[in-house]
Amino acid sequence: MSPSHPSPLELSTLFLVVLGGRTDRSLIELHDVRFVAGRCIEDTYPELRRQWFGRRRGLHLDSYMAVHCIDGWRVTLEREPPSEKQRLWFVNLGGYQPDSLAELHHFGLVVAPSLQAAKSAAKKRWLLDALEQHKDDLSAVDDCLLIEQLSLTENNSVYVHLHRQLDGDSQNQVPDWFGYRPI
Repeated sequence: MSPSHPSPLELSTLFLVVLGGRTDRSLIELHDVRFVAGRCIEDTYPELRRQWFGRRRGLHLDSYMAVHCIDGWRVTLEREPPSEKQRLWFVNLGGYQPDSLAELHHFGLVVAPSLQAAKSAAKKRWLLDALEQHKDDLSAVDDCLLIEQLSLTENNSVYVHLHRQLDGDSQNQVPDWFGYRPI
């Protein structure tokens, strides 16, 4: 397509979405993180509903973030697999505090060449105040997922590509929107 008419893929944005809802057996609201692509967040609702593992009734967005630039790397979606050695990782870091029954979590995105490097980067950034130095064994990377390929439809996938930013800019990993939005 010509530059004045970008392809649908060029207009797609990668979204990190936090969903809330229930299952038939849960006592409290459950949450999950999903990665979807669309021109706007509303475009992703059918895919988010498809991916949700619980009841459809009550399913809602708690927050979302459009992913543009992480750790000095611009994020795009393309049809071909990436050749860059650096990869985009989602890391969910867990820890404990003596005054809370619940496990604390902080999650976000990092760019790193490997699983170990991604885990290490996350541990240096997140939950630093929540972890007591003598209890490092109580902190753990609960999940570390490579965000590389997204299925837009059953037979239609896109790949995450990273492009080095010369200025090293990165977006703040904060919600573009948060609250309660039924989908």
